[in-house]
Amino acid sequence: MSKEPTQSAGRADILAAALREFADHGFTGATTAGIARRAGVTQPLVHHHFGSKQGLWLAVLSQFHQDLNEALSHTIQEAEEEGVDRRTRLSRLLRTLVAFLGRHPELSRLLRTESNASGAPFEELHTRWISGQVELFQRELAAAVEDGTLRPVDPRLTYPLLIGACIQPFAEPGTVQRAFGLDMHHPANVELYADFVVDVLLRGLGGPPEPPRAPRTRRR
Repeated sequence: MSKEPTQSAGRADILAAALREFADHGFTGATTAGIARRAGVTQPLVHHHFGSKQGLWLAVLSQFHQDLNEALSHTIQEAEEEGVDRRTRLSRLLRTLVAFLGRHPELSRLLRTESNASGAPFEELHTRWISGQVELFQRELAAAVEDGTLRPVDPRLTYPLLIGACIQPFAEPGTVQRAFGLDMHHPANVELYADFVVDVLLRGLGGPPEPPRAPRTRRR
């Protein structure tokens, strides 16, 4: 049963609904009426909070850029405080990225939709979000190559490989569910996939493999 429109819903509800609408229809196909229906609010309330669809688009980009940037920055800060090696640092960054995308699977679909469409919405997406993440991972990869953690790699190819691996099951969760019976919305499967991404990517790029985790056993 759909929610009755109400004026009490906050900005966070509308932003979450907008993310789903943009992920499903792209910026061009999304409407503030559709976002209002998803959020269970009136369309005038959407315009009251954000002014227009463009205002909502910028608010969505800003919110999730801030959230991901904080998560990655926190991971780097912890790694520096603990003095971990470069491979562990990269492992943690990749796990942070996979976990974030697992919690917000709409972002993976939004990235693909707008990257294919190009145009002004994608330029805003790239300028406000993607470019910063590219620079961060390029720096981390360059440092890992310099200290011998990774073999020399072409950064123009390495970043798409990393991001493609991180977003794929969340961009096409239906395929993974239908083909393999894996629910990629389940936190345990997100964690399992994060472990797999780290192991395969870092081994393939030249680092030594991580020791295997002990298997989980059932309690009787």
